[in-house]
Parts: sequence; C-alpha cells; structure tokens
Amino acid sequence: MNELVTQNKLKRRLPKRGLLLLSLVGGLAVLSAIAYYLLIVLSPLPSDETMIEHFYTHRADFEEVVKRFHGYERIRGKSSSFGYKEGDTPALYERAEIQRIWATAPVWLPDPYSVETANEVERMRKVEALRPAPRQFLGHQYGALVIKPAPKERYRALNLRYLFIWKDYQFFPEAPRIENGELLLPLNTRGEYSARMRVLPSLNHFPEHWQPFECVYRRIEPRWFLSMCNGH
Repeated sequence: MNELVTQNKLKRRLPKRGLLLLSLVGGLAVLSAIAYYLLIVLSPLPSDETMIEHFYTHRADFEEVVKRFHGYERIRGKSSSFGYKEGDTPALYERAEIQRIWATAPVWLPDPYSVETANEVERMRKVEALRPAPRQFLGHQYGALVIKPAPKERYRALNLRYLFIWKDYQFFPEAPRIENGELLLPLNTRGEYSARMRVLPSLNHFPEHWQPFECVYRRIEPRWFLSMCNGH
C-alpha cells in the first residue's frame, strides 16, 4: 500500500519537474539569443541617424575643416600635421566635436575614373619627389579625408566577435562612383580601380561576411559618407 502511494506521488511530481526543466531550457535559449544579438549582431556604436544629425547640425564646420586641411601650405619648419593647432582651428574642432583628421590614398583629381587622370597623378608625384624638403604630400591636398569624431571613446568599442570596431566620417574630393553596392576608388595607370569597398544602406548592425580589417560605408551625400571598420 505504501509503495503504491509513493508511486502516485512520483507520477504527480514528474510533470512538474519536466515543466520546470523545459522552462529553464527555454529561458536559457531566450537569454542566449538576446546575448548573441547584443554582443554579436547589434553595434554598440552611435547610430547612423545620430551621426548624420550631428553632421548636418555642424555642416558648415565640417566643410571649413576640410577646406583648411586641403589648403594648408607646408613650408620649411612647419609640418602640415599640426595645422589643426593654428588660429581658431582648435575652437572649430571643438565646436564640431572632431578629434582629428587625416588623408588617405589614392589622390582624387577631377575626372578620377580616367587613365589620363591617373597618368597626371603619377606625373605630379614624380615632380613632387624632385623638390627639396619639405615636400607637399599630394594626399593632404587631394586625398580623401577620415574625420574622427569626438569623444573618441564614444565612437569606438570592444566587441567579442570583431575585437575592436569604430565609426568615422569620410569626405571624398570628388563624388565616388558606386556600382553594385561597391564604392570604386580612382583608376590607376593600368586602367584598374584602385580598390572597391562595400556600401550598405545602414551601419547600425554588423554586415554579413565582414572581413578582418574591412571598412564598410554608408552614403550621406555624394561626397560625404559614414564608415565603420573593424580591427580584428
């Protein structure tokens, strides 16, 4: 009789234990999915919309910063690397919340997708190489610019999947050509595109098949872009 009572109690307990175990497994699955989305899929960086709103709020300052950087004359004993320290430029950087700027290759002259322009760039490089120091780095005058927003801690982050990620603004002296979702850099002297970079409709989430050290772009205007890069 006692054995029968014990068996009935076990039968009543088993469904409750099964439901409890099922709830526990389901809860862990939900938590894992949320953690995966937050740590692996969703970018912790400021949203595109936030950065674009900031750009338009300080549009005139951004344009002035580009003008000063490209127009800064490098003379003996005066490095173009420190142009941001002169005059009211520090105040301009602070007002626009810009940390720093640098130029990137290749050089962008008008009509960047012609071999004739590529040959002209090569000629300019050779002429510049023959000049006594200090030489003008063509990229400072005609290069695309990386504009790093401030504070820097807000626009970069550590990530379990990509290690280190960041977002910037990018300016191109000439409107880059975009074909099949790729931003095409100017032609070289062989008639080949210097490089191709992916352009996406949004940088609020990590892109699929994001390669190590790859930068992806979102266009704001024909010459203005957002970029997101990883340092994995």
